[in-house]
Amino acid sequence: MITTAEIQRLLKMPADGTWSPTDQAALLKASPAIKKLIQHGLCVLVDGLWGPKSQAALNALTTEDGKEWIVCQASSFADPADLRAFKRCKATGKSDVKCFAVGDNGVGESGVITSQEHTPYVAIHDTFLISRWGSRHAAWLREVEVVANGVSFVAKVGDRISAKGRIDLNPACLLLIRKPAPLKTAAKWRWI
Repeated sequence: MITTAEIQRLLKMPADGTWSPTDQAALLKASPAIKKLIQHGLCVLVDGLWGPKSQAALNALTTEDGKEWIVCQASSFADPADLRAFKRCKATGKSDVKCFAVGDNGVGESGVITSQEHTPYVAIHDTFLISRWGSRHAAWLREVEVVANGVSFVAKVGDRISAKGRIDLNPACLLLIRKPAPLKTAAKWRWI
């Protein structure tokens, strides 16, 4: 059986394992040869025509139960040490861009306060935000399920991260997984 990420690769889309309207549009525009490869992987009639049976098989693959986990490393962000490092950097007159390389200001690109312990927020790479929701703006505050340190929890997307193979967890997430900052640990996540 083919995976969502493999279909995305065939369509030359970001292979993040989550099916988006952008992916669907690329599929509908794909050549019959590409559609045949996908149909073969979905174990449906291989005719290069995308009809209801092909779509039903794809829907079954990409429903919530079929959503693939994205395995990554989790790190912490917007914790007190991050805030102090950002403020120290800004005090030297450097730009926000330079200071984000060493710390965090505690406000996600979405506008939410991420440096708190009551609402779990994560930061995810642009590729995943855009391929799933079409833009970063459309992805803000969408929910993801995260598993880290053996704990499963739901968090909202509040910011973006530059490292594709990582997810950032705010202080509220760290409380849930009972780990202090700074943090680097194995994790996995998926869209809800």
